[in-house]
Amino acid sequence: RMNQEVIYLASPYSHPDDSVRIENYRKISKVAAKMTAEGKVVFSPISYGHNLVDFHEMPTSWDFWITFCFNFLIKCDRMIVCKMEGWDKSKGVLEEISIAKDHGIPVEYIKYEE
Repeated sequence: RMNQEVIYLASPYSHPDDSVRIENYRKISKVAAKMTAEGKVVFSPISYGHNLVDFHEMPTSWDFWITFCFNFLIKCDRMIVCKMEGWDKSKGVLEEISIAKDHGIPVEYIKYEE
């Protein structure tokens, strides 16, 4: 199918400890890869954005990335929140949920599984 729904995959990322931030990236990228392999069209802003930070100096904070994430999110058909550790305290994830609801984008939740 060429015209599939596009899924926005939300997950926590920012953390003062770089090793936690990198682990968050690795975990959600694994989820995004599995979903893509299943034939879903999924956009993970963490999987994409984390790689860009390796190529150019820029912040990793939500305050910097909100415009980037917002513009992808409002073009998606559905949002899936991956309930990784800290998801319910993540400023970014909570704002993404709010944005999705404000724009009539359905929000679903999945449990993170290794």
